[in-house]
Amino acid sequence: MSSVTEKLLAVFISTHETLRAERMFKEAKTRVRATIKPRKISSNCQMAITFSPDKIKDIRKTVKANNLKLVGYYKKDEAGEWMEIN
Repeated sequence: MSSVTEKLLAVFISTHETLRAERMFKEAKTRVRATIKPRKISSNCQMAITFSPDKIKDIRKTVKANNLKLVGYYKKDEAGEWMEIN
């Protein structure tokens, strides 16, 4: 079931890195939002960045260009559970 409001998550190694990433995305004019990370996703960080699926290329480019320390990208599967994507 696909939704117009479907969002992806980018999870980083720490809250500091998440806030740094948010700043880098905004400087790159990529629309993102910092949010609380779902408990089911394993990470030491309590935050995540949400973004639209159509922004994945921009997000990946900014992560690589700024050497951001990423845990992974996630989306909800058909059962509503978070799963890592490549």
